[in-house]
Amino acid sequence: METNIEESIKTYGKKIDNLLKEIIPPDRDDYLSEPIWHHLRTGGKRIRPAICLITCKELGGNPDEALYFALAIEILHNMFLLHDDIEDEDTMRRDQPTVWVKYGIANAVNSGDYLLARAYQSILTSPTPIERKMKLLEIFTLTYEKTVEGQALDINARGAKDFTVEKYIDMVELKTGYYLACGMVGGAVASGNSDGTIDKIWKLGKLMGPAFQIKDDLIDLTKGKGRGGVIGSDIKEGKASFLYAYTSEVANEDDKESLIEIMAKQREETTENDIKHVLEIYKKYGVMDCAQKYADDLIKQTYNIIDDIPTNNKTVFKDIANFMTQRMS
Repeated sequence: METNIEESIKTYGKKIDNLLKEIIPPDRDDYLSEPIWHHLRTGGKRIRPAICLITCKELGGNPDEALYFALAIEILHNMFLLHDDIEDEDTMRRDQPTVWVKYGIANAVNSGDYLLARAYQSILTSPTPIERKMKLLEIFTLTYEKTVEGQALDINARGAKDFTVEKYIDMVELKTGYYLACGMVGGAVASGNSDGTIDKIWKLGKLMGPAFQIKDDLIDLTKGKGRGGVIGSDIKEGKASFLYAYTSEVANEDDKESLIEIMAKQREETTENDIKHVLEIYKKYGVMDCAQKYADDLIKQTYNIIDDIPTNNKTVFKDIANFMTQRMS
């Protein structure tokens, strides 16, 4: 049974799908349309733009005034996915070959670059008053900058010997926190709300980002992330997950050394037995249960912030906080 949030996401998601075809026309013979639409046609629920529009409406604004910013958020999301697949060497996305596998790294990078340009163009063509448009551009640019900073930390923390939960949280606040809050902040700006409300929504992102990322880490070890049924892609990448950070702090020296050795291997050198051994170490220290509890506690903390947001419908924002920390693609 669908929740009200899921119904709203479907409704607003259809608007975004139609606009995507306008701003990035399919079937152009320009070496950009084909790889981009190969990726876009694999799916995606348009969750981030939909939540931007829901936020605008619930804060008393007209969602149409946030529409082109919401579109920019969806385009940015897909730009990050194209580049992320290259950086992580992932060959499958939503159970289809990734763009870099099908069209080559050069075309995938170039397609991602083009998407970023179209995202900015979407904001610039928005029929929003110039003051709000400048604010939306600032929010978008800040999110792009902070997400890339977080990705830099992520890439270079793989197989790190001194990784901690604190470092993990700092990393994902940057990599995921701004990214998840950006659409909601844009919705608040488009609705004409004050800086005080906007600050509260940024704080929500700093809690929701780590909560989302921890749940994403757990999914990789249970049902996979649409990688053709592959479990443990994060282990093959040597990714600095919450599970890895927590285990690095609590494990005995032998287990810690064994864990680091496997996580430091090159992707192609990591065997199924290596993945199995890491999972055994995680189970030994109850890391998965701890990760689930940590994520749930972060969501509970968002409720205190939501109670201060100037809207009569607090439930919607609590539903958003819960929904955004489930699996999104």
